[in-house]
Amino acid sequence: MVSETKGATRVTSATGSTTPVDVLIVGAGPVGLLLATELLRDGVSVALIDRMTQRSFFCKALGITARTLEIFDDLGIAQDAIDAGVWLNGLSSFTDGVPGQSMDIPPVLPFGSLMLAQHGTEGVLEACLRRHGGAVSYGSTLIGFTETGNGISAQVAGPDQAVRTIGCRWLVGCDGAHSKVRSVLGLDFEGGQYPQAFVLADLEVDWNLPRGRLYRFNHSGTADRAGTTLVAVPVAGSQQRYRLSTVLPDEPGPADGTAPDVAAGATTGTEAPAPPSLDRITALMAPLLPAGTKLSSLHWSSVYRVSHRIVSHYARGRVFLAGDAAHLHPPIGGLGMNTGLQDAHNLAWKLALAKRGLAAPGLLDSYAAERRAVGLDVVENTSRALNESLMQRAPMPGMRETQLLVGYRGSAIVRDDGAGTADALLAAGDRVPDAGPLRRAYVEQSFRLHERLGRGRHVLFAYLDAADARVDAFVEMLALLRATVGEATSGFIVAPQRTGTGTGTGTGVGAGAEADREDVPVLHDAAGAFAAAFGAAPGMTWLTRPDGYLGWCCEVPSIAGLWAALRLIAMAVG
Repeated sequence: MVSETKGATRVTSATGSTTPVDVLIVGAGPVGLLLATELLRDGVSVALIDRMTQRSFFCKALGITARTLEIFDDLGIAQDAIDAGVWLNGLSSFTDGVPGQSMDIPPVLPFGSLMLAQHGTEGVLEACLRRHGGAVSYGSTLIGFTETGNGISAQVAGPDQAVRTIGCRWLVGCDGAHSKVRSVLGLDFEGGQYPQAFVLADLEVDWNLPRGRLYRFNHSGTADRAGTTLVAVPVAGSQQRYRLSTVLPDEPGPADGTAPDVAAGATTGTEAPAPPSLDRITALMAPLLPAGTKLSSLHWSSVYRVSHRIVSHYARGRVFLAGDAAHLHPPIGGLGMNTGLQDAHNLAWKLALAKRGLAAPGLLDSYAAERRAVGLDVVENTSRALNESLMQRAPMPGMRETQLLVGYRGSAIVRDDGAGTADALLAAGDRVPDAGPLRRAYVEQSFRLHERLGRGRHVLFAYLDAADARVDAFVEMLALLRATVGEATSGFIVAPQRTGTGTGTGTGVGAGAEADREDVPVLHDAAGAFAAAFGAAPGMTWLTRPDGYLGWCCEVPSIAGLWAALRLIAMAVG
């Protein structure tokens, strides 16, 4: 039985009790966990189901990009992830045992490249979910769903196989490569699968190579074995633990569809090949490793295929797809899980506005428009990189792999008013860069810009001296923002660096900062880093979306400009 109450659909259980549900999320992997957590934080009721009866240990995805760590920082779990992982400090390659290309990863970005196995990432996310009052309904399988006039009716089989109906306003499929949600929608999953079978092993490696680097061993081949590449990536757990991966030689591998995709995160429902034993792994991989290397303590292994696919539509009606349900791509660069997590981050704030009845008509449509372009780019570029790797011409990673360059310039829901041109340092749709130190009067510690952003809020800020007459107009703009999108807002001004204040390492007032205004917080660009990062001139104003991207840029505080920008995302504007 499904009924509406206070804007949320209710689920009637077999016992007759009811629970309000705004969003049903199918799939409790990293993407589903993140989406559920953000929605709960933002006041959206959630049901999160997964057909697994317990969480898998297998290390499917591994790397956490700098952009994803920023998202984790927004949720307060970046340090938890860092504590559980291993930093990647560089990459070294060898060809037939001879050292080749090598690069170090300098610690100059907001975060480095973190190696954290997927089950570790899931553990951090699920703990965060519980802190926000959420839980996973394990052993619950989606049978099907239909869209009604004002919601969705979904049939779910529980651990006891009893089928119940869950009513919700929106449904999100985060259920992996073999997505039931995508299947019910009848959407094409365009692309294909590489013919090679790959073998993956998580085990202990005893060698004399330095810890913390990704190693790529290229071999030109012999008379009885074609050239191949083996990749070794450090994994947390012990100083000798690595994940090794290479092409499975001289064997056709399982037929298409019988081996799990590396990014799938779930079994396929057909019989998968038996995991290779330690003896088999040693026979395959030892000849590709440095002489004297010893392999031991196999934690797990698998044979898998790599797919390159993207769904024809990320959304249909009230149903959305995210993560591997929407895109599959080679694991080069470790972008698969991260791209899915950023899908969820993009969708969460839009659903939160829609739940409160504030979303503009095109806001939910912008999820597919913004994220499918990103997914297509990742599929194309990682497929190209894998082809290069198979030919032993894999390039060294760069800024693309950090995902800090992902943005939405040209999106229908962002707006530039003068400040954002095609060659501008920053424009609407760009990720907001971090900057600091920022100082505040009577506060000893400095802080970063990102500490004032996100947390489910729309944030307005301007580059103005506290005594500038335009601050009054900015205060009026803050009131307009709050009246339009509700209490999930914040705002402040950043005052230019004062001559002679140095780096602002002393206490607020002692470093030359005037006291706060009572009508708006005043932060001080103690070392000029904010002005440099934003190309800031006095009067410039920005509106940041809850996902950390610029929704609006303006050269001067403008109520009319903000009004026009808000009309793109919120319907409660005249």
